[in-house]
Amino acid sequence: MYLHEPTYDPDELFSANYHIHTNLSRCGHREMTLEAAVRAAEAAGLREIAITDHIHPFETPKLRRNKRVLEPQREALQTEVKIYLGAELSAHGVNKHTLKYADFPLEYKLYAHNHYHMRGWEQPEDRSPAGYKEHCKQTLYNAIASGRPDCFAHPFIDRYIVREFEDEYGFTPGCITNLWTDNELGDVMTAAKEKQIAWELNTTVFRTYTDFMRRYYHIGKEVGVCFNVGSDAHSADKVDHAFYKEFFIHNIM
Repeated sequence: MYLHEPTYDPDELFSANYHIHTNLSRCGHREMTLEAAVRAAEAAGLREIAITDHIHPFETPKLRRNKRVLEPQREALQTEVKIYLGAELSAHGVNKHTLKYADFPLEYKLYAHNHYHMRGWEQPEDRSPAGYKEHCKQTLYNAIASGRPDCFAHPFIDRYIVREFEDEYGFTPGCITNLWTDNELGDVMTAAKEKQIAWELNTTVFRTYTDFMRRYYHIGKEVGVCFNVGSDAHSADKVDHAFYKEFFIHNIM
């Protein structure tokens, strides 16, 4: 389900941050409480945020813990910022999803399909760049068919594969990402649009994958998809993504 109507106005896109981790994520900074995230959003002039703490494969029980912790905190906060309590979930292989029960009460389901560095993630039999690209493609289509995601996190990006396997296979950033053709991107984005699944503009990859992000954005705009901007913040100082808005305007749009 879309959180907002599709728009390509950078002022509208960057008025929200839909990818924020608190200290309930193992990688979140200790001081990154919900209140810290909200106060940073207020200072940045954001109108909406989504809390998307990691729920990796086999971590489903953390969903209930996070809900118990965050809901009372949200109720106690006085703020004009709209707060969605969601999670960054896992499509960790073909027909493999974090959530066995699609009706768990999350307000935003952000799905990662490319955390290949994580324990329990399905690896392709073919460990070549082409093999990984094809596995990513199958995983995306399967997740789309399930109807579970609201948005895909950092889609198509190969940085986690490169980090994990660069010594063994000699991968470099973009060696898998850039194998996606324009037609393949357009087809999978169209399939997601039909299910009202959005695609993330993840600001952490703008500079490393600028050429791809430009291609991805323009194909998505042509298809008419909904983009959600997320800074993948793990600390309060990363909630404000104003710098990336300027980079987006000058280098990607």
